[in-house]
Amino acid sequence: MNFSQLDLHVTRTTSRSVREFIFPNPLSPAQPLITEQVYNRFVICVLPIIEFFSVVGIITNLVNIVVFAKLGRAESTNISFQALAICDLVLSVLNSWTYTVIALRLAKVQAPFDTYSIHVLTGTALCNFVVRWGALMTAYISLERCLCVLKPLQVKRILTPRVTTVAVMVMLVFTVSPAIYLHFKYKFVWKAIPHQNRTVLGVTVIRTPGVVLFGTIVNIFAGLIQPIGAFVLVVICTVYLGIHLGRASTWRRGATSGAETSGKGNQKETATSQKENRVLRMVVSIAVVFIICVTPSTVHMFTLGIFQKVSFDPKYKNVLNTMFVSSSLGSSVNASVNFFIYYTMGSRYRAVCRQLFGILTKDSPAK
Repeated sequence: MNFSQLDLHVTRTTSRSVREFIFPNPLSPAQPLITEQVYNRFVICVLPIIEFFSVVGIITNLVNIVVFAKLGRAESTNISFQALAICDLVLSVLNSWTYTVIALRLAKVQAPFDTYSIHVLTGTALCNFVVRWGALMTAYISLERCLCVLKPLQVKRILTPRVTTVAVMVMLVFTVSPAIYLHFKYKFVWKAIPHQNRTVLGVTVIRTPGVVLFGTIVNIFAGLIQPIGAFVLVVICTVYLGIHLGRASTWRRGATSGAETSGKGNQKETATSQKENRVLRMVVSIAVVFIICVTPSTVHMFTLGIFQKVSFDPKYKNVLNTMFVSSSLGSSVNASVNFFIYYTMGSRYRAVCRQLFGILTKDSPAK
């Protein structure tokens, strides 16, 4: 599912208005590696799963946003986690919309719009930008934890809540601003379908030299360098945190037990060490889930970025579409599971969450 196929679809539906609005099926002697029937069956099987995780993601991320707002902005990690929850909420909404439109296409419902071009432009394209924002946020959170392990005092002085807020806003603008390209390349138009005696909303492609150059830059930067760079950074930071988590815990316990301080001081230092380790384990868990779920999306974007001619080859059309659906499944899962990680590993998060739902326990209220 990519802009090259959307361009082909728009071109064909513009020149031939008498056609069913399904995925483009150009006349070509090349036999597709995955037939249309197999691909549609795959989508039918995966679609309800994606919708389920999208609904779960919407609900859980609304809870995440409220809980982190109640936890306050005194700690930079709360700001980062809240921004990640907002990102996951938007992604869950877009995934739900995208596959609702795809369901209309598979059911051959006569929608008031071209289901293929509309879902690619208003769903798939926007999902890609939001996924990249989430990747940058995860990379930032992982990198922050790595720096805290290496230089804890210096990092706490530098990465203040205000600095983290500015960093989140910069990453948002940095990731979403390339979406302006869609405004210049695609325009919404009304298309006539004579044999159905009706008009539907579709898109038309603008192919001026400036738009083509702009699109090439956006595809290289936003579609290849940025997401793959963030993915690699998350992998490196996760490996580092995983290796040093046990070592750091052992070192802190040894330093605490060997220090000649009062028992009260030991308890305070031990509590601080345990808190840092819990945050570290939480970040590692989030990063591991991210790596597992976003790997299909990274492979998909890498394939489109390196082998651009594949996008125009009908032989590989459904292969790329299958990769995209797998990416959507991974991203929807990734956007919905962070709540369970926070609730399981974060005592303060769990206490505030129980307060929010009126579940009074001995560890409520949070302190």
